[in-house]
Amino acid sequence: MRIDYDSLRTANAIPCAASMIETFRAIGYNIETAVADIIDNSISANAKNVWVTRHWHGDKSFITIKDDGCGMNSQEIIDAMRPGSHSPLEERSKTDLGRFGLGLKTASFSQCRKLTVLSKKSGYHSAYWTWDLDYVAQTNEWTLLQWIPEYLDESVDDIEHGTLVIWSDLDKVVRKGTSENDINAKEKFSNSLDRVRQHIAMTFHRFLEEKSLKIFWCGHEINPWNPFCISESKTQSRPTEGIVGGIKLKGYVLPHKSAFSSEKAYNVAEGINGWPAQQGFYVYRGKRLLLAGDWLGLFRKEEHYKLVRIQVDIPNTLDSEWQIDIKKIKGVSSYTMPEST
Repeated sequence: MRIDYDSLRTANAIPCAASMIETFRAIGYNIETAVADIIDNSISANAKNVWVTRHWHGDKSFITIKDDGCGMNSQEIIDAMRPGSHSPLEERSKTDLGRFGLGLKTASFSQCRKLTVLSKKSGYHSAYWTWDLDYVAQTNEWTLLQWIPEYLDESVDDIEHGTLVIWSDLDKVVRKGTSENDINAKEKFSNSLDRVRQHIAMTFHRFLEEKSLKIFWCGHEINPWNPFCISESKTQSRPTEGIVGGIKLKGYVLPHKSAFSSEKAYNVAEGINGWPAQQGFYVYRGKRLLLAGDWLGLFRKEEHYKLVRIQVDIPNTLDSEWQIDIKKIKGVSSYTMPEST
């Protein structure tokens, strides 16, 4: 039955800014998935290079993600920093890695209380805007500030166009009151960020392998980590199979430890989560890894399956069917493959 909306009374129900932004912080990112979400934006902006840098200064530490993509002018930065900047129902290009228009904001808020975006577009001066969650809590307004951290030692002056994302006041990464001389806190910070580097190497390995993108970690280029060990001569691969909806599958059986080219190669192939955890499906959308090592409810992880890894490519037109959430991961892990597979 069609509703006659013109005949009904209406009332505004604008979300409370302070509580809504705090809700965004609790969506469930970890620091690895949060940084990867920012890199997605760089790829969508046609960046060829991305630089991720950590800066240790105790509780004044900050993280920067810089790219040489198309960049934004002042108004475009404001639009990009608006929560829900585009609808998940909109038709998108096949290479678009976003969906909800929330990734920049939710990923950043999950780790810090101040998100600054400094950007430069060809033909425009550089511009910057900041979400300061303390200011939002104080005013209860959806208001950006034209502020930038005074201690920032990076800029976009050395590139023709591009964007610099700055996470400061990292309250979810470094505890308030932490001294710059706290060795244990510094080591914990370094270890958590080193795991980010490994996650990037895995998540974007197809971009890195085909040389369409370079990602640098504190000035050093990140090498791709391919879960299927295609450089190993004893790796067994299966033909690619297509199924309903444009999904493609390709299976691999990795060599036994004794058949690897070296012990180092075997240890690298283990991945960041260990051999038992890395078995299963590897789900990609637009060459970007969404889920690493999961049987999607079809099997339990068993020791005798640990060498099996299956590449699954899905188009972004199937986001709804695959229940892709804001973080691009949660719904995928509970998806049940069609029986035709």
